[in-house]
Amino acid sequence: MSQILRGGRLGKMKDEVVRFISSVEADRRISRETILVNKAHVIALAKAKAIENQDAHKLFQVLSKIEQAPPFRESVEDVHVLVEEEVTRILGKEVGGRLHTGKSRNDQVATAIRIASRNQLLTLIDDLTDLENRLLRLAKKHTKSLFIGYTHLQPAQPVSFAHYLVSIHDALERDNQRILETFARVNQSSLGGGAIAGSSFRLDRHLTARLLGFDGIVENSIDAVTGRDFLVETLNACSLIAADLSRLAQDLIFYSSEDVGRVELPDAFTSTSSIMPQKKNPDSLEIVRARCALVAGNGASALTLMHGLSTGYNLDFQELTPLLWNSLDTVRSCLSALSGLIPELRLSSSITGKRHLEFTAATELANAITREGKIPYRDAYRMVGQAVGLAVKENRRLKELGADEWRTLLGKSYSDTILREVGKILNLETHLERYKTIGSPNPKMTAKMIATRSKQLQLRKYQVDKKRSKLAKSSRLLRQEARKFA
Repeated sequence: MSQILRGGRLGKMKDEVVRFISSVEADRRISRETILVNKAHVIALAKAKAIENQDAHKLFQVLSKIEQAPPFRESVEDVHVLVEEEVTRILGKEVGGRLHTGKSRNDQVATAIRIASRNQLLTLIDDLTDLENRLLRLAKKHTKSLFIGYTHLQPAQPVSFAHYLVSIHDALERDNQRILETFARVNQSSLGGGAIAGSSFRLDRHLTARLLGFDGIVENSIDAVTGRDFLVETLNACSLIAADLSRLAQDLIFYSSEDVGRVELPDAFTSTSSIMPQKKNPDSLEIVRARCALVAGNGASALTLMHGLSTGYNLDFQELTPLLWNSLDTVRSCLSALSGLIPELRLSSSITGKRHLEFTAATELANAITREGKIPYRDAYRMVGQAVGLAVKENRRLKELGADEWRTLLGKSYSDTILREVGKILNLETHLERYKTIGSPNPKMTAKMIATRSKQLQLRKYQVDKKRSKLAKSSRLLRQEARKFA
């Protein structure tokens, strides 16, 4: 137990209580960020004449030294007292005891978590962008590769494999946009909020925000230390990413099953049975699916934890950060696994010639009958439904229905033109070109979507590089300001 906070109002804390409330293990993730916050605070103290310049120099030098190997000890409450304890041990109470002037653990921890979170968010954007790029590169090869779209897990309509891949890309792109939007709210400084009411020392909060690379400050001091919506928002953004990754994993598990046979998974991402030698199990995808569920659970846990808390700092907050790190780590590991798998996906054998898949042309058959016969769509819908019912009942393909059967089904709407259209539509290989609307599986439209999205990803890289450049600039500014006190 640290003695820094003892000897005043309270006596010694029991060791088992220290262990119970300690966050020091989870705080490893913000050790360097905590030291960085202290550095900026020292400069603000010196600028405000709250400490002497020579003391500021000594404090900054020691903080820089321990930053290389942050201290760690299990029998202490948190990293914040651990850092102060180490600085005081090296410099003595006369100088080390000034480090916490005008600052609380409350605003310090919130600021450190924000710094660590924003860095993780930028890395997460990189990982998402990488998977998006890989999806687009694979899609580019398959704009004319026939695939089947499903609704209710039943074959629905012909699409292209590229069209499916772009749909996954687009969901992930919205996730990426959410992360960027979340970054803007995370990258606001809480430092200077103190315990809850700021400080009577004239500390320049805007200065420390600039030194730490923040875009601004959380102005209200209560909100600065109480607000954890930035953390919950990050968790929820991770939950949405996890939902999309889980869906992709489930799709590939389904499409790669022997019964469906749409895609072939790479051997390197599968395993076999301990007793059934023929098995090729999608283990990697199953683990992605399972771990994504845990990410969703973290988000729900965070909201449950927060909903009953009163305004002000509560130690309940420290139970949120392990959920945050776990979600970020899990999502990134799942992205890595899928980024490795996607480029090695192969389409299985052609889907043409399979009777049940031929029925996916039914919607276009109804469209053609509506156009050529100039009849209401619902009438055409009923006629095609009867044709499918007849084929199913007699175990035949739609192609095998003769002219007389179509004449009976279509009644007055029948014409030789419609019969010729039926023959063309049932050739699934030419089906994709029939789509006309923007965003449809038409190869030309899909190629355009891929090109547009590839350019958007280039812009995303520029945006992230710009943010990293600003953070690097703030680090240089911090060092420059520190040299003024040397």
